[in-house]
Amino acid sequence: MPDDVPDRFRWAVDVMQVRPTDRVLEVGSGRGVAAALVAHGLDGGHVLGLDRSATMTTAALRRNQAHVAAGAVAFRTTSLADVDLPPASFDVAFAFNVSLFWTSPARELAVLARALVPGGRLFVFHQPPSPEKNPAVVEAATRLLTGAGWTVLETLVADTSPVESVCLVARHEP
Repeated sequence: MPDDVPDRFRWAVDVMQVRPTDRVLEVGSGRGVAAALVAHGLDGGHVLGLDRSATMTTAALRRNQAHVAAGAVAFRTTSLADVDLPPASFDVAFAFNVSLFWTSPARELAVLARALVPGGRLFVFHQPPSPEKNPAVVEAATRLLTGAGWTVLETLVADTSPVESVCLVARHEP
């Protein structure tokens, strides 16, 4: 693994415990750092990264050239609300510092519920500018998730640099 990977992404990949054959959806893939870490442990699995920014998609493709060439990773420039994903096509979905989870994400959460296999897991990661904001982030995200039919299975906190990060692990309960 490259040395320039922030602690928060290393922690996120450890938390998710992606299996080698998992199909993984990343919402807000940015420069493709987390996708590269996930792809490193895949053997038959696949990562699809979504980002609304064409600039970020280009950077992610450049960072992950070998994984893309091997068919283990793909990126698309689109929003989660607008993407058309086949039902039950992913085992794991995750997002790190994606603002859609803090507003009114009903449409996006419906897309995720449809795209995940029954029992599939959603990981919502966040690293606020200061750790004092974490309780409010967890409360707001929990309210949004449960209001959309998701069960928050656990909330995790890690001492990542430069400040701690949080993760809500959720599963959709139809």
